[in-house]
Amino acid sequence: MKNISITAFINIIFILALAAITTTFLFFVKLDKEKSNQERTQRYSIIANSVLNNFDLLPSNEQLKRLFAQYEISAVEDRLKKLDIINNSNEISYQESIFGRVRIYENHKKYYIYVQKMSYNILLEDLKPEPYNRSIALMLYLLAFIIFLALYFAIRKKFTPLRTLDKQIQKFSSGDKNIKLDFPNNDEIGKIAKSFNEAITNINNLTDSKNLFMRNMMHELKTPITKAMFIAETLNDDKNKEILIRAFERMNNIIKELATVEKLSSNMSVIYKENTTFFKIYKNAMNIMLIDASSISSKISDFDLKVDISLFTITLKNLIDNAIKFSPNNHATLIATKKKIEVISDGEKLKYDLNYYTEPFSQEEKRKDGFGLGLYIVKSTLELHGFKFLYKYENGKNHFIIDMSK
Repeated sequence: MKNISITAFINIIFILALAAITTTFLFFVKLDKEKSNQERTQRYSIIANSVLNNFDLLPSNEQLKRLFAQYEISAVEDRLKKLDIINNSNEISYQESIFGRVRIYENHKKYYIYVQKMSYNILLEDLKPEPYNRSIALMLYLLAFIIFLALYFAIRKKFTPLRTLDKQIQKFSSGDKNIKLDFPNNDEIGKIAKSFNEAITNINNLTDSKNLFMRNMMHELKTPITKAMFIAETLNDDKNKEILIRAFERMNNIIKELATVEKLSSNMSVIYKENTTFFKIYKNAMNIMLIDASSISSKISDFDLKVDISLFTITLKNLIDNAIKFSPNNHATLIATKKKIEVISDGEKLKYDLNYYTEPFSQEEKRKDGFGLGLYIVKSTLELHGFKFLYKYENGKNHFIIDMSK
């Protein structure tokens, strides 16, 4: 029950309440019907015995009228009607004794008592009205049903803003930052909506400030780096020239990664998938890493891919970089097939779940462990491509896996 929605919970409560009321009503009707039948049987038995006893006394018409008035009955005089009732009615009771025979008929919700003794017979119609117990119970049931129905729709209407709030929150969580909730009511839901609006405004302000800072910082860094690369090209010392150019290219690639982070964290990223090969991705990743070739062992087979080449190159580079940098022997192994890419390195097992290390703008504790924006870029890029990012620890080695099986 703890995972059930509020709407479903309300529906269940009202269904159970109505079921309980309906069951109580039907149970009352059943008991009342049984009680009425029992009382009717007793009453007709008394009437029949009185009539049979009076037949012995040869009563006059006046005496019979008084007797009929006493028991609220009347004699059916019309012979054809009498035969029609006897022949076409439902016989619900039959009694026979030394005093005579008594039959009880039911015809169109009217009851008749047919008394026979020797050559005497008489058909009596019951004039006593039906009790109103069931009608009163039905009216109370309908009243309760209407009240419950009105309460149900009133509560559903009261919770309608909550469903709207839920949809807006889902839109916000999927990246739509330009939503605004307008609830005029000052109840609890209205206060939640107001607080949510304030939170959205604060988050948007912080995001805008962060994005502005990132763009300004990248712009200010790219200008001196471009100038430095231009100056490095003019050096005559080829060895120093190559070192400087690679260093500046590395700094330029870092800025590109920051731009990638800014796009991913702002939900503005658009991927451009192209047909390529894994060797091309691998070659691009190696070109932007300042590592010794002996730092990585590879067991790869070339295969075709349709990915965003730039983003996927950064993803592979980040995985290899992390594996080498945070391995005690500064070495990593790359295994790549069409179904999965696996980067393996020696080291201690991660202290926390993988999701802990793939959050953007990691805290200092995570950076000390060597996981910052790199793994956030990896996970976000793979999600955009429909791939899975997995981790396992076996035999003292960390395995970071790109699952492309689906």
